[in-house]
Amino acid sequence: MPLLLTRQSPVMGIWKSTEPWQDMLESFRNKEIYSHDVLKIQSDKRKQEWLAVRLLLKHLSGSETPISYHDNGAPFLCDSPYHISISHTVGYAAVILSKNPNPGIDIEYRSERAWKLRHKYMGKKEQEMFTLLCGDKQTGDEKHSGQTTLATVCWCAKETAYKALRKTEVDFIEHLHVLPFTLFEKGNFLLKETKTSKQEVFNIHYQITEDFIITWKE
Repeated sequence: MPLLLTRQSPVMGIWKSTEPWQDMLESFRNKEIYSHDVLKIQSDKRKQEWLAVRLLLKHLSGSETPISYHDNGAPFLCDSPYHISISHTVGYAAVILSKNPNPGIDIEYRSERAWKLRHKYMGKKEQEMFTLLCGDKQTGDEKHSGQTTLATVCWCAKETAYKALRKTEVDFIEHLHVLPFTLFEKGNFLLKETKTSKQEVFNIHYQITEDFIITWKE
């Protein structure tokens, strides 16, 4: 079954894409409306991701609800009490629905990518967490090492905060700061933004699985 996880507080879910996009399209009652947009997408992979998000939204909301977009690219639902944030990665899609105006969610397939690119999105204090929590060297299976896991959690958290901020020109090093925390399989930690005058502190929830890591802010 493609539906992997759902939560009610907040309303959120994860969809695993296993079927071709053509089969996914057949799952909609008003498939003519969805086919009009999905056929504009060139890549089969992107078609699958696009439909997976909307199938998941259909399951969570109980109806085929169109997703619209603001000029800054942030998604929203017309005539709905819920605010939405969406994410997708290799083979998975995630959606969160919240009555708070600025939810955020991010899902990433577990790999070495976030660790290798850490200098592009992590500040000095954040990188010091790696030495404290994981030591100086990468050991064992890189996909599941402490360093790659922590790096991916931090990357997901900053993506989540970026979506929640709904601002342009956000620098992940200068404006988004993960505060020190102890890493478990699931939990929460704080992230401070310095992009706005409010300098909000976001409570970021996370969950680590064998194949992916997900973070969200209600």
